Order: sequence, then C-alpha cells, then structure tokens
Amino acid sequence: GGPPPARRRSESCTVVSPRAMLSRAPRAMRGLALGARMMSKPSVAVLGSGPTAAAAKAAVGEWATVTDSANSAPYVLVVDGAPGSVKADAVVAVPTCADAAKLAAAVPTAKVVAVTAAPAVAAAAELASKAGVATSEVANVISWGSGFADISHATVGGKWALTITDSPLPSPAVTPEAEVEAAVSTIKALALGTDGAWVSMGVPAVGDFGTGTGVYYSVPVVCTPGDYKRVGGITLSPPVAAAMEASRASLAGA
Repeated sequence: GGPPPARRRSESCTVVSPRAMLSRAPRAMRGLALGARMMSKPSVAVLGSGPTAAAAKAAVGEWATVTDSANSAPYVLVVDGAPGSVKADAVVAVPTCADAAKLAAAVPTAKVVAVTAAPAVAAAAELASKAGVATSEVANVISWGSGFADISHATVGGKWALTITDSPLPSPAVTPEAEVEAAVSTIKALALGTDGAWVSMGVPAVGDFGTGTGVYYSVPVVCTPGDYKRVGGITLSPPVAAAMEASRASLAGA
C-alpha cells in the first residue's frame, strides 16, 4: 500500500553562448563590454613632418592609436620622408611605387604597399559632385599603375558612372585633401579591412592585367586586417589598357 513513489523530475543543463549571455545582461553591462571591444585600436606609426602628415595623423587618430615609433608599430604610414627602420613583419604604406620597391628590397619580410589612390579619391569626389550625392555613394573607382583614375567600373548612387560622364579616364585635380584621404584610407584598409569594398594601392606586379613583374603597380584590392587580395576579372577597354601599358613602361624604366 501507500502512495506511489514521487516521480523524479529530469534535470537538464542548457548551455548559453557568450553572445546570448551578453544579450541578457543589463544594458549598462552590455555597454561596458561593447565599449571595451571597440577600444581595442590598432597601433599605427604615421611618419612625416609637413601639413599633409599632420592632417593624416589627426585622421588616423580617429580609429587607431598613433605613434611616431616605426620600429615597433605593426602598421606604418609614411606620408613624407623615409621610414627608417621598421619591424620585420610590419605592414607599411609609402608614398610611391618606387619607394615601395626600395623598402621591400631592404625589408623583404615586411608587407609593403604604395599609396596610389589620390587620383581615384579625386575622381570619386568629382563624380559625387556631378551626381549630387555623397562621396560614400561612389564605389569602384580605380587607380592604376603609378596612379591614374579609371571609372569604367565605378558606380554612383547605384548607377554606372559612365552614364554621368563619357570618359573612362578622368583627369581630376588632386588636392592636398585627396592626398591625405588616400594615405589614410590605404593604411586603414590594411589595418581594419574593407569588408569587400575595392581600394587601390601599389603592390608587387604579378603579371595580371598585363602589368608584367618586377615592379610595383597600382591595382584594385580588397583587404582583411594585415593583408590584401587583388580583384580579378576586370575587363579593360582599349583606352584604359593603353594607359596602363604606358604606366607600366614608365614604372619599369624608373
């Protein structure tokens, strides 16, 4: 007799992911955690003594910790002058393709690129002005070679740029502001990545687009932090191909 034995309740363990835990935390705690994550900034040495360098330092300081010590920073932006000594595994952006080739030969383990995007920056600003949109609405303007703009594949507000202007090879005036933006956007792309967006920089030529080898040549790339990858499959119109060959010959003879 007697009552039936009580049925034991089964016990289970639920594993909660850190992300879920964060989402269930009080708002103040979530803010602290997210704030700490956002405070982790890359260290970038910005080298130069002129007004362009001063402007670049201020702009880089918005998203990175700026230092003058090139021999310890993982990322180095040379705005003017020589970089001096850099870390063997540093990522370094220098002003020209010739500068990049020289530094790469001296420090072969470093990842060296040239800042060549100023014509593309200026062309994008010109397209945005013509279309009456923000420059953030302009994408895929390319700087080829030693640095000349090509808008053949560019879009403006989601429309092809060549519906706004006829020439694929604009000749915009490159302002000091464009030079600063080009320098800062190059090292920012390398430090933070581009999330698939195209940027142009001078990198070692590997024969794609008929660029040959043995020189630094500006091509469009996409970046992940600390690295870049060339954008492939880009068609070249005869005027663009001719301008690229002229730039290649000039760089090869430099």
